[in-house]
Amino acid sequence: MISKPPGVEDIFPDRIDRWNFVKDTAVSVLRRYNYRELVVPVMEFTEVFARGIGADTDIVSKEMFTFEDRGGRSLTLRPEGTAGVVRAYVENGEYNRLSICKFFYCGPMFRAEKPQKGRLRQFNQFGAEIFGSPDPYYDSEIISVVNRIAAETGVGPFSIHLNSIGCRDCRGEYTAKLKEYYRKNSDQLCPDCKRRLETNPLRLLDCKNQACAALKADAPVIRDYLCSGCGTHYTGVKHYLDLEGIKYEEDPHMVRGLDYYTRTTFEFVSERLGSQSAFAGGGRYDYLVEQFDGKPTPGVGFAAGMERINLLIEDAKIPRSGPECFIMHSGGDSLVKGVQLVNMLHGVGISADIDPEVKGFKSQMKRADRENARFALIIGDNELASGRVSVKDLSSGSQEEVDFTAVDSYIISRR
Repeated sequence: MISKPPGVEDIFPDRIDRWNFVKDTAVSVLRRYNYRELVVPVMEFTEVFARGIGADTDIVSKEMFTFEDRGGRSLTLRPEGTAGVVRAYVENGEYNRLSICKFFYCGPMFRAEKPQKGRLRQFNQFGAEIFGSPDPYYDSEIISVVNRIAAETGVGPFSIHLNSIGCRDCRGEYTAKLKEYYRKNSDQLCPDCKRRLETNPLRLLDCKNQACAALKADAPVIRDYLCSGCGTHYTGVKHYLDLEGIKYEEDPHMVRGLDYYTRTTFEFVSERLGSQSAFAGGGRYDYLVEQFDGKPTPGVGFAAGMERINLLIEDAKIPRSGPECFIMHSGGDSLVKGVQLVNMLHGVGISADIDPEVKGFKSQMKRADRENARFALIIGDNELASGRVSVKDLSSGSQEEVDFTAVDSYIISRR
């Protein structure tokens, strides 16, 4: 038997209702906030991610699925969404001429990680990006969007962790202090962090190694080094969150695992997920568009993990999907009438199904229940003779006789 590769999964109908509930809720909320959907490729030239995410990040250095096409060009399956969206925004110039652009996306991402619960090699995210304004209101709006999606999907309890990691103007002094602190403790660093100490010191704060994580507690705090612009911006973000009544915890060492962030960073965290506790996160990236050769354009966005949110609501009661009608028959002319009825219902937008095999009504009723049908439409000899269908509401148990020609309007009236 051929099996699927490790770290990927099949999603069958018994789970798809919860899956679609999360996705549909996210899309509904995003559209309420006036975000428009964008679809970008699942693979890009490798440079998109090396340039956008940062060559020294774990994602680029360890976790990407990269291969050569037949022309010898290096391609990579996307490990995250923002870099591809920025590439599309820059490449399609009609959008970057607009003052404000608000996009959302949903789809699969790929990382060569060790598979574990809620952390797969092919996983799914939805996310959003705003281009065109440095105003702290948009940072708070992005956080508000995620907060509302989490609330409406039933995720809880969770906490929001918030930080500012400054900009080019204020990171220099902070980076020097960070290097000084970690050099004094370099004997306790993992091999990766010894390299990061020289190439990308901020990544030291994102290491999950136990010894390195312990050192973080006494490391310098970036908010003590924020320039006046970054300090004012951070205060503005918190002001807007306070206006909306969104509670948050300030986490002065949170930098997240991507190099493109500036100023605001945030994570939505649930302790029920274990050590990998974030189910959504994001922040501001005011220099990323120009890294893709676009004109300097501020941006802010987020991404959320579908699998992780599904884990957090796995005990929630989600309505099961199924056909509105399941047609039961006794064969012969009854089957002919049933097939005609199915076609008529499909033509007016009513979901319906029928089993052409001649089986007992008891067996067909079990099938209707298993399929989670709302109505059973019963066509036997008596119904053929009277020109009426027995319509049984499987949720209430009530049953009525309805003319064949009026079945569609009857079903629609009870939606």
